Amino acid sequence: MNNKMRVGLLWFDDDRKKEASLKIKEAAERYFEKFGRWPNLCYVSPATLPLPPDPIGTEGVHLDGLCVLPSPLVLPDHFWVGESRKSKEEEKRPPQSQG
Repeated sequence: MNNKMRVGLLWFDDDRKKEASLKIKEAAERYFEKFGRWPNLCYVSPATLPLPPDPIGTEGVHLDGLCVLPSPLVLPDHFWVGESRKSKEEEKRPPQSQG
């Protein structure tokens, strides 16, 4: 997946009593309310990443269908949720059948 965001929403939540994973879920729910689609990508401050990076070597973690990636451009307590943009090669491929 190409991790460039096509459409995004910046969410702020500095409630210290909530875990980052809950904040990301709430940001994703707001994105759905606003755009009518579920996001598949979330950028967070490296200090906010809810879990250690994926041990397989891919950056970030997967959480409730979202690829959560650290970005030094995102401030702590901010969550940038959205949809990854398909590369030109991905757009040319036909959808894979399920089943």
